[in-house]
Amino acid sequence: MLLAITPIAYIVYKLDTSTLLGQNDKLRYPIQFVTLVLLLGAIALRVVYKIYLALFGVDLQKRDYFERDFVVVMFCLIMVQFYYAFRRERKINNYRKKRGKVMQKWLLQKDEQIKAQEIKSNELLMHYEHELDELKSRKQRLRANHDRLSSHESRLKACLKEATQQFEVMIGAVSESIRIPQVAYFHLKEGSARSKLVDVRLLDGREGTVDIDSLAKIEKMWPNLFFRAGRGMLIQHMAIKDQYRDENDYIVELFGESNERLKVSGETYDRLLEINREWMQILPRDKD
Repeated sequence: MLLAITPIAYIVYKLDTSTLLGQNDKLRYPIQFVTLVLLLGAIALRVVYKIYLALFGVDLQKRDYFERDFVVVMFCLIMVQFYYAFRRERKINNYRKKRGKVMQKWLLQKDEQIKAQEIKSNELLMHYEHELDELKSRKQRLRANHDRLSSHESRLKACLKEATQQFEVMIGAVSESIRIPQVAYFHLKEGSARSKLVDVRLLDGREGTVDIDSLAKIEKMWPNLFFRAGRGMLIQHMAIKDQYRDENDYIVELFGESNERLKVSGETYDRLLEINREWMQILPRDKD
């Protein structure tokens, strides 16, 4: 039977290791049954017949005991096939269970990694959203500063343009060209309305008149360099040296040789303080 078992074992091995048949059990099992049970059983039977007839002169086909032995052998072969099939399915199931546990553990690890990445991503998202809000806020501040600086630049350009202008002043019988920075203030004297002339006080102490019939026109011509201190006076901003209170009086001190001091109303004094604060925001401060 060794000669029969060897090819059977080889055929079983080839059928089990075949890639095509290993993936299709419905095809592999009928082939194994036909090959191992019917074909190899018939071959083994014929070989035994020939051996007994040649060596011992015995015809086994006429003896019933051989048929019983043959049935037992075939039954063993069939049981071996069922055993291999059952063992193979059990190995596959065990492998699937083990692989399922490994995959479940791997999925749990991946799930923890994904959750950790989500937490980190959310933290980064919050961080970048905070930075984005700060950048937006900074952009708005820069835009507001830019608009304010543009407004200040326009105002300074207008002031510079007004400061370079000249106008004619009658000082005594002589007409002289005067620039705005030389003026301390414009004012109206008694009778100025009838003569349609406005008096001007210069920082060097001289006085004269200009051929302009009202302070309103002067205020309209140079709106950035003069402010109205009451109905009859326009004071030039750059001529102001200091302002303070002297008991109940509001004093504005001017530059010039005489350091002239003008009394103004409380409303004018407060408005002048507000104007000075506006100029402090526009003009650069000394580092010292």
